[in-house]
Amino acid sequence: MKLARLMAPYKMQMEEAPVPEITEDQVLLKIKAFGVCASDMQIYHGLHKYAAMPVVMGHELSAVIEKAGSNVTDYKVGDKVTVEPQLYCGKCYPCKIGRFNVCEHLKVLGVHTDGGNCEYLALDPKYLHHVPETLSDEQVALIEPLAVGVGSAKRSQRMKGGNVCVVGAGVIGNFAAQAAKGLGAAKVMLTDINQERLDYALECGIDYAVNTKNVTLKEAIEQNFGERKADVIIDCVAAPPVFQTILDAARPSSDIVITGNYKAPVTFELPRIQRNEINLLGHMMYVREDYADAIRLLEEGKITITKTVSQVYPFDQYPEALDFIDKNPEKVMKCIVKM
Repeated sequence: MKLARLMAPYKMQMEEAPVPEITEDQVLLKIKAFGVCASDMQIYHGLHKYAAMPVVMGHELSAVIEKAGSNVTDYKVGDKVTVEPQLYCGKCYPCKIGRFNVCEHLKVLGVHTDGGNCEYLALDPKYLHHVPETLSDEQVALIEPLAVGVGSAKRSQRMKGGNVCVVGAGVIGNFAAQAAKGLGAAKVMLTDINQERLDYALECGIDYAVNTKNVTLKEAIEQNFGERKADVIIDCVAAPPVFQTILDAARPSSDIVITGNYKAPVTFELPRIQRNEINLLGHMMYVREDYADAIRLLEEGKITITKTVSQVYPFDQYPEALDFIDKNPEKVMKCIVKM
């Protein structure tokens, strides 16, 4: 089979390798398509402090079952699936209460161990989800980032019936905003400095899309949500200066959900959290229920993806795809690579 292995920062090597053998408890996946994530680009740049290298990246996957071990009962050859790429121990306390996303021994496919940038992948079926045949390979490859958005929206108990502001209109921010709408938020606002992404947010049914080049986040929240302001602010940017604007905009008794992947420490006045009873909530990826909700929302047509996939490359041109993303980030929403 063909695979792509990142040997060192900026050095992607296309290889030939044997098709994996499976045990009686595993399935063999035939990868149909995969998405290129911002975390993949961090690894590509050598900036992801937890990533292994060399590594076969890839965790946003669309696949079909090529083979199934004799003990596998829930999946059969030909089933269309997506992969939940969190490899968890199942024994620590977070795992026992269903929070596999914060397993004390968590590994992620394509980050800590080889993932799906290859034609075939052997995997335990407990990491799979059935998907409807009606979904295209590109749509299925979007389920993983959509599940991140779903998990972001669900992280706060104030989301349903509340005013939700999502900061950052990239793929995750767009999906978090759409998920909040689909899961029962009263009003949703998305902010960014990229007007094209904001225009697309309005096409996706988001109530307000505000360019914070022209107005502060605090002013945008007050103008659009009124006296109640924002019950929940979801940070999908992960930049220290932006966090300061979020803290400035948060009202007393509100939630701030940290979804973006911060690369640097953030300094802020802790008494502002304490005295205003602001809940600062960390959010990591998703749990299985978030995946199920993502698949349901996509199948029900509650998630717009008309412009989410900005580029599609064949696998043989994967190195060129990475180079394009690296040089043209403003032109890329989500790049999909098809086998």
